[in-house]
Amino acid sequence: MSVHSEVFAGVGRRAVGWLAGVALIALAQPVAAADVTLGLGPAVGPDYQGSDDYELVPAWQLAVSDLYHPATNVTVIGPRLRSNLVPHPQLQAGISGLFIGERDDVSDKRVDQLRDTDAALMLGVIVGWDFLPQPEVGLIAGLDALYDVANDNGALVSPHVRFANALPGSPFSIGGELFTTWASDDYMTEQFGIGNADAARSGLPQFDADEGFKDVGLRVATNYRFTDNWSTTLLGQYARLLDDAADSPIVDDRGDENQFFLGLTLNYRFGGSTEHVSSEAPGH
Repeated sequence: MSVHSEVFAGVGRRAVGWLAGVALIALAQPVAAADVTLGLGPAVGPDYQGSDDYELVPAWQLAVSDLYHPATNVTVIGPRLRSNLVPHPQLQAGISGLFIGERDDVSDKRVDQLRDTDAALMLGVIVGWDFLPQPEVGLIAGLDALYDVANDNGALVSPHVRFANALPGSPFSIGGELFTTWASDDYMTEQFGIGNADAARSGLPQFDADEGFKDVGLRVATNYRFTDNWSTTLLGQYARLLDDAADSPIVDDRGDENQFFLGLTLNYRFGGSTEHVSSEAPGH
């Protein structure tokens, strides 16, 4: 593990521990007024980071808002968790998470001959500031900082700007997010590097992947509400891999630096009295 990753891990674990304590206290409060939405449906995404082969995967979302204050919430969309546990109209902070499955049994035969990557359970914090603190509109500048607590395979830091609009008088709402992601040496080596043994086995050239910005992209989520309880959400993401992520042979030779995700969920909303719109969308 690099010195940068060790420092990040220590700080990240302390921050996650503190926020986990806040979350437990918060979730122990009465949540009778909470607004809960569950959604499930199909999606299509690449079968590994950088692949040009796509597979059918499940799409799901769980959104719980107004936990103990109108500004507090927890959202899970696909493999991504975000939350705000601070009862403040503009300042936001909470636990953030991302699950990245192992790369195994992929369509590309040469990439499939590489060793399987470890699954990553990325946990950390998210902080942000809402410049338009209204129930129907939000403009949030924020930062996710995550570390792999499952296998110590590095860190991700993702600055982002999110926008959400409930379109007053309309059954439609829309959210979007511009993002970029910095990845540590350990993360890049695990996901995009090719060692001597892998090169000999697969026929792909050896490649050292160093820390740096791995992607930039856009996430979108559009919701249509049929009734007070039923709605459907179209989820999408485009990401452009950068630098060593784009130059890795698993991308440059065998895949594509342009990465797409598209999903559709049917949602049911339980309880709550206030309509909230999220700018969250899936991603990895």
